[in-house]
Amino acid sequence: MKHLATSLAMALFASAALASGSGGGGGMGSTPQMQPRDPHEQAVGYYNSGERQLEKATKANADLKANTDASKADGLKSRRDKSLENAAADFNRAIKADPNLYQAYSELGFCLRKLGHYDEALATYDKGLAIEPRWAPAIEYRGEALLGLGRVDDAKASYQALFDGDRVRADILFDAMKAYSADHKDDAAFAKWVDERSAIHAQTAASTQAARADIRSW
Repeated sequence: MKHLATSLAMALFASAALASGSGGGGGMGSTPQMQPRDPHEQAVGYYNSGERQLEKATKANADLKANTDASKADGLKSRRDKSLENAAADFNRAIKADPNLYQAYSELGFCLRKLGHYDEALATYDKGLAIEPRWAPAIEYRGEALLGLGRVDDAKASYQALFDGDRVRADILFDAMKAYSADHKDDAAFAKWVDERSAIHAQTAASTQAARADIRSW
């Protein structure tokens, strides 16, 4: 997820020195004062801070996956999870400052899901999607949370919504569905559905590969 741009610049009250008709030194109020931040701008600041923490978590997760030294695994996992917790705190602050910042709900849900809090993540995605139902990142992340809860039929509904509107995100969710199916071989019906959809995805995989490089998907 890219950082958000602020729509307002930080303003200062540039108080000019008091005009003096009778002579004398500078009066009170000549020192510039900081204007209180607009709530949306404040929310964006917290959001972007959360994104920086998520970047650290993503790097730690990549290091963890590439790690071959068992003695370092716990440290890398701890570093990743701490960054996720810090990011979640920032996204919570962003939502408190601007409850309509739907992007923050999506990213908060991502953090909660990666920390294993699937029910909380799902509730958070739902809040964001109530504000912006078409926000594809939240639809995709929500689908993965549903998989984590074993709700495959609901996850399939999320996938279909993405397939009709955002093929790149649909491909990412479908990869998660394939992984889930491989780990739950007892669900024959879902495995059959995955096999049927695999042929469709194979036809367009090359066209979405480049776009997927810019999307966080771990």
